[in-house]
Amino acid sequence: MSLGEKIGQHRRSLGISQEELGARLGVSRQAVSKWETNAATPDMANLIALAREFGVSVAELTETPERPKEERRPPENLRLFLFPILIVLLTLALFAAGGILRANFQPDTPPPAAPPPEDTAFSDTTVPTRAPATDFALIWTNSDGYKEFLELGVQENLFPFGTSLELTAPEEVCDTDFRAATVHRADCGALLVEYTHIEEDSTWEAVTGISTISSGIRTPRGICAGSTKADVTAAYGGELVYCLKEPYGYTLVPHDYYYIYHPEASYTLALYIYMRDGLVAGLKLEDMLDAGSDFHAPDNISRFPMKDGEPDFSLREEPEREELNDTQRVYIAFNQLAANNNLTAEEQYACRRDIFTLLPDMDWTELGRMGTSEYPEDTIFALMDWLSRQDTYTESEIFWIQTGSTAKGIDGAYAESYDYVLSRAFFYNPAAFVRNLTKDGGEDETWRFHAAFGAAFDGVWHPPELAAARKTLNDTLSSGIFTEEESGWCRLMLLYLDAAEREDFEGLPHSPSELP
Repeated sequence: MSLGEKIGQHRRSLGISQEELGARLGVSRQAVSKWETNAATPDMANLIALAREFGVSVAELTETPERPKEERRPPENLRLFLFPILIVLLTLALFAAGGILRANFQPDTPPPAAPPPEDTAFSDTTVPTRAPATDFALIWTNSDGYKEFLELGVQENLFPFGTSLELTAPEEVCDTDFRAATVHRADCGALLVEYTHIEEDSTWEAVTGISTISSGIRTPRGICAGSTKADVTAAYGGELVYCLKEPYGYTLVPHDYYYIYHPEASYTLALYIYMRDGLVAGLKLEDMLDAGSDFHAPDNISRFPMKDGEPDFSLREEPEREELNDTQRVYIAFNQLAANNNLTAEEQYACRRDIFTLLPDMDWTELGRMGTSEYPEDTIFALMDWLSRQDTYTESEIFWIQTGSTAKGIDGAYAESYDYVLSRAFFYNPAAFVRNLTKDGGEDETWRFHAAFGAAFDGVWHPPELAAARKTLNDTLSSGIFTEEESGWCRLMLLYLDAAEREDFEGLPHSPSELP
């Protein structure tokens, strides 16, 4: 069974749509569709998120029949990587000049970065004697007990580069505008490898990225997933740059903060060390061919120098604050909740609060433009889907959903989708829904009719929930708990439910004062 078929099977077993799975992962429905049809392959971060949603391991999700090592997959017609021409041309230039990349495989040539301390693991007579030439390598023990490593730069062999690496998912191959080059992403289970393949006068490959979350793979200085903060600072000391947690989503693995090891002499090579609860959660090596030697230098805003093993915040500066409108704030908060599994409980609460309280004042058309110009409706429906899937609603959240029923841009198909959001809130707490209809919701009082009628209009499509809600309203009405005004809106709500079941909406009153 292919990876795509497994994703589809797990999704269907959860009883969710492609849209809902995409919303949980922070990707579009089209992305999920492409994964399930094997037109594209999720990256490591999305694989981890998929495995978490399905309750399986990444290895179980990606396990595929073994492919002969010599088999080479032809380039697939996938989307281009960002800046492919620049990556390839600079790689060629570095190779031709015998620069840093090639130096990795010339032991007699001094490496561009300071060489790491001697690795005694490679001094064994039973293992290969060659060790990494720079700090920008990852080392592991293969199934035969031999030490292996992979290092950024031009390789002596083609994939799997003289190692025992094997694909655990179909290799992702992307064409570039430079006809002699393709860019590859190879998921090898514990390692995700990115490399450029060149076929010109000769055929060669250069590794541009290596990442792992496995505790069995370490850097030349002995750091691996599970190493402590003290281990990291002892190994790299003041050469590290401390980085605040990424604000939107995360790279490779959820984390609290991360370190970058990027000494000036390494030019474009960098090591990222992601920290979670005081331990290393993941490692990533990257050759950023379009970056300068100061690309990761401290800026005292999000990146800080280290001093005595701790980040030095003494020169900390506040970033310039952009004035955001209500729609932008909702978009940012929604993306945080949808894509960032690294939020604290307080951050989750703040994002949820922003979304609900700003619903009445946002512009749904503008929200769509913030997502994708090709499919703006995806962003709109994703937010509505998120609103409708909440396990609980506070009475205040129900109120903001109701007053948001007349927000700018809700019309046509969007209005029908929002009716479903209204019915979810109504079914969750029918009495609170009615009580809220008596509250002050701003100058435009038509929201009361739109909220009540919309909930009733969609509610008839869900008979069991509708019957339970109708019973709750009748019981509460007869108990005398409602005020006179609340009782009027309760009778009006029951009238709307009856009218929706009959599909007879002619002459409906818009307020309790119009009731006979």
